[in-house]
Amino acid sequence: MKKIILILSLFFGAIGAWAQIPAEVTDVMNHCRAAMNNASGLEYEADMKAGIGPLAMKMHFVIANKGNLNRTCLNMKVLGEEVVVESGFDGTDTWEIKHSSKSDTIIFNHGNTRNKSKGDLDLDLDHKYNKAKMKLNDGYYEITFSDPKDKDNEVKRVTAKISAKNYTMREIRTSARGASVTMNVTKIHVGLKDSHFKPDLSKYPNAVIIRK
Repeated sequence: MKKIILILSLFFGAIGAWAQIPAEVTDVMNHCRAAMNNASGLEYEADMKAGIGPLAMKMHFVIANKGNLNRTCLNMKVLGEEVVVESGFDGTDTWEIKHSSKSDTIIFNHGNTRNKSKGDLDLDLDHKYNKAKMKLNDGYYEITFSDPKDKDNEVKRVTAKISAKNYTMREIRTSARGASVTMNVTKIHVGLKDSHFKPDLSKYPNAVIIRK
């Protein structure tokens, strides 16, 4: 009986070892998290392409973070009209600006923090997936994560592209149920003033302002 228990423990221990993320992947992701969470503030621009069958959508993001402060600007076209949505947390208020050719609306919520944006890069992929394969290609680490820990996660495979020079994330590709999303980081700026996270109300003199 003891031998059977020992064999079973070794068997399940081996399964656990197979499911672990390789140490070299964890090391790269740790460096990436450090590079993309700069204490002086970091802002990046990214282009996102999403497709479901023949349908395609393009979006442009500008996302800034500094400690608890954050700011996001999303630019996209909806039914041929350009729509811009800005949101953020300036340390006091969560704010959101919805801009279109027809109207501008600015909403303030006191004492909240910004919700996660569609354009936020997922820097914790090694914590959310059981398996990963990594290769070095043209100065970039390409890491493909698979087997999500959350079995309800429809994204079964994600590929991240990380600079081998400075460990900044430059691309993420996902696919699920016939839909695919690719995000390319085009610019990165380090060093932001706190005032950068406040909305510029002068740009919207005729906006409807709502305070909650």
